[in-house]
Amino acid sequence: MSNTSGSMKLSQLLASPFGRRMGETVCTELFGLAELLHFPAGETVFEEGDQPEGIYLVLKGQLKLIRSGPAYREHIVHLAEVHSMFGEASLFLEVHPVTACALEDSELMFFPREGFLECMGHHPLLQNYIMSVMARWMSLLIEKIDQLTLCDGAQRLANYLVALHEKSPYADFMTGAQVELPTRKRDLATMLNMNQPSLSRILRQFQDQDLIEVQGRLLILKDLEALRAMTRLPKLQGGVRREDGDS
Repeated sequence: MSNTSGSMKLSQLLASPFGRRMGETVCTELFGLAELLHFPAGETVFEEGDQPEGIYLVLKGQLKLIRSGPAYREHIVHLAEVHSMFGEASLFLEVHPVTACALEDSELMFFPREGFLECMGHHPLLQNYIMSVMARWMSLLIEKIDQLTLCDGAQRLANYLVALHEKSPYADFMTGAQVELPTRKRDLATMLNMNQPSLSRILRQFQDQDLIEVQGRLLILKDLEALRAMTRLPKLQGGVRREDGDS
């Protein structure tokens, strides 16, 4: 990696949510361990059951983390997009619990497991970060279990659209909010534990109810409050979640 290229990649690491939280000292040390990897669309980074080798940061592209079932069925657990990290569980597990596959041509920064663990040993900030990631994963997976067991397909889609909106830079807009689906509808259906015809049917239903307007991957959330009510999600006020009865 040339000096210019290396500086650019370090800048990308520092610009990521992880980099902003860790700061220049930790990022520079980790960058000294890093390898740059390229994966064309459709290529597998690692498979469920493989022995873990390290952690990955997405510099370009998008990857899906999936669990496989009988008859080649798959369920998308998570989409790893630009600036997101994945593979943190590999620090503590003997095998990968998921398969990672590139949905688009992707460029990854790879941090070897042993070097990352050594860096954690003398940077409490990095230790705390990994602990918080593990706690967040636990919370997300519990929420996903609730959705899959307690919600119907329309509620799962409404929950996904509201969550997508609240992660966007336009989360303060309560009407006419726009979200862009980050992946193909086929993959989104898999994430929501339904088939593609069911997803298309629910999208049409939402349009007929004047809840959304579909323009390809771009969705206009015409009645965000109605979508939120379907999911019984708490409202946001001043960046803090509150229940409807809270003052």
